[in-house]
Amino acid sequence: MQQIKKIRLRAILSLTAVIIFNSALISSFIIYRASLGMNFLSWTLLVILTVAIAFILSFAFYRLYTGPLIRLWQKGEKRTIIRTRNQFADFMDDLPLGVFIKNRQSRAVYLNKYMDKIFGKSNCIGKTPYNIFEMSTADRVMNEDKRALAGENVMVEEVLTDKNGKERVYMTHKFCMRDENSDAMIGGISIEITRRREAEYKLRILSKAIRNSPVCVVITDPSGNIEYVNPAFVNSTGYSFAEVMGENMRIINSGKHESSFFREMWAKIRSGMDWQGEILNKKKDDTLFWEMVNISSVTNRESEITHFVALKDDISKRKQMEEDLLKAKLKAEESDKLKSAFLANMSHEIRTPMNAIVGLSGLIGDNDLPLNERKSFSEIIKENSNVLLQLIDDIVDISKIEAGQIVIRPVNSNITSLLEEVYETFRIQVKDKDVKLVLKIPEREKIWTLTDPQRLRQIITNLIGNALKFTSEGKIEFGCRLNSDGNIIFFVTDTGIGIPKDKLKVVFDRFRQVDDAGTGNQRGAGLGLSISKSLAELLGGSIWAESKEGAGSTFFFTIPYQPVQLTQKEEVYKPDFVTYPRLSGKIILVVEDIEVNFKLIEAMLKKTGAQIMWAKTGREAREIFNANRNLSLVLLDLNIPDIHGYEILLEFKEARSDLPVIIQTAYAMNNEKERCSLAGCDNYITKPIRMEQLLAAMQLCMLQEN
Repeated sequence: MQQIKKIRLRAILSLTAVIIFNSALISSFIIYRASLGMNFLSWTLLVILTVAIAFILSFAFYRLYTGPLIRLWQKGEKRTIIRTRNQFADFMDDLPLGVFIKNRQSRAVYLNKYMDKIFGKSNCIGKTPYNIFEMSTADRVMNEDKRALAGENVMVEEVLTDKNGKERVYMTHKFCMRDENSDAMIGGISIEITRRREAEYKLRILSKAIRNSPVCVVITDPSGNIEYVNPAFVNSTGYSFAEVMGENMRIINSGKHESSFFREMWAKIRSGMDWQGEILNKKKDDTLFWEMVNISSVTNRESEITHFVALKDDISKRKQMEEDLLKAKLKAEESDKLKSAFLANMSHEIRTPMNAIVGLSGLIGDNDLPLNERKSFSEIIKENSNVLLQLIDDIVDISKIEAGQIVIRPVNSNITSLLEEVYETFRIQVKDKDVKLVLKIPEREKIWTLTDPQRLRQIITNLIGNALKFTSEGKIEFGCRLNSDGNIIFFVTDTGIGIPKDKLKVVFDRFRQVDDAGTGNQRGAGLGLSISKSLAELLGGSIWAESKEGAGSTFFFTIPYQPVQLTQKEEVYKPDFVTYPRLSGKIILVVEDIEVNFKLIEAMLKKTGAQIMWAKTGREAREIFNANRNLSLVLLDLNIPDIHGYEILLEFKEARSDLPVIIQTAYAMNNEKERCSLAGCDNYITKPIRMEQLLAAMQLCMLQEN
């Protein structure tokens, strides 16, 4: 069109030149004729004729000059337009994206080949969105088309179904355009982003998996500077995201590995190989922790390393378990080495008193032996029996401690009196030895505190007994004093063989002695000090030893000092174990299924003058009780064949609540005494029964009865 304007402009300029030329020629002619004296009419007609001739000549010149040029140009321009249109159509069809045009009614009037391939022209040309899509999608598309016609550039991400029924995701841009008649139309470009959306979806899944993974994920640049960490890393190390971003991985280096360790690691991962190993790292609070680390490299298309990805799993617990298992293995191996020594020691501890008991029991029956020798043998049998009982008690206490069944019962306790009683007990034992026993207590008012006197006495007795075993001459001092730290400190010092320095820590382990091989001459199962340590800790204190080999030892232990306010002093009844109670006219029922045990009790009670009745079973006990409602006392064994002892106890107490019942049993664990007391018994003694123990229990019951 512009070219046509240029041609016409040149033609007009040429026409103007011709007119000017003709006008000049005519003017010259008119001037010439005027000089000849023509009248006005003739002159006017001449001018008109001259102008008409000039116009005709100019128009003829214009047509002859411009017509062919315009026609020639129009033919070339049409060919150019057609060629351009074809090129544009080919260009639009070759685009790897969809192009479409709609009219004002939203009917599709053009689709490029891409859109035709996906949706099909036959499915779209001349149709509105309501003819192509479902209602909800069509409403949305119509609304977008209206916005585009109003001049708005509409950008929308949409999911459309192609002609094969497959859903595809597109990013569509709609805009208003004009046709050759300046009518508004809707132009659109659609770019398919289905794969990108699928990749983004997978990326979101992977990203969420990394964020929620319990394994630490760290991404660094080739120099080891941190670019990303997941929340597991934050939770594991204590560092926040902001604190580690841009920092080098050295921020968690514990410094416990050799520099060669990291040189080898970096050399391997920089060569493109994966690395796996265990690293001891450091948290923000300087806590050390072990990690199993896998490091891989990430490369670009040129095979250049752009990043490193590290997967790190905290294995501190596993390492601790391995360490514990190793310790347990070493301990088991050590225990295995000690087993033979312990078994030999236990065999010695059991067989030695049993040898005296079995051998001397046979000699007592010899009528030819003098009475004084029989009494001596009887005392030896009694002493060795007590040794066996002490061994059994120690094993029972160890079992209770392991099961957590030792119960501490604190009461107001006179520590000074307790130490004096222990002193009197051991003074008799050392009177025939070259060992002097010395008690050292503060020279002031007696010490009272809140503690368990039975367990306290057990610790002191164990320590003094241990000192006696290893002290053949010299002296043993024991006592207590108040410390400024609010504890009472007890001590037992001897002048015995002493303890090597490397053995001071193990003497409190069970079954351990200074001579673990069992080749020494000292007796003992190696339980006393272990029990004492556990009891001291249960009482709220601690125990330790100081010693020099060949120069004696000192054992210390502490308990908290808790002063008590005494409002009155109560006299504790101490039965006379020598004088037999006078029980003439009393009837005592012994419920015992083993005959030898009954005969033992019968012999012990013979001098009391009481009438002894025997029931072997629960049914016999019921019959005797029903026939003799005036029973004075019942000695009841819990383990009888037909009816449990607790059931018999409840029946007797329901019938006669005032009837004293003493439980006598071989059960000594699991708080049996407390169970018996709750069941209603009046006293409790354990087998083997000592005569003093039995008589004391009976006297207490008789006092309560009276």
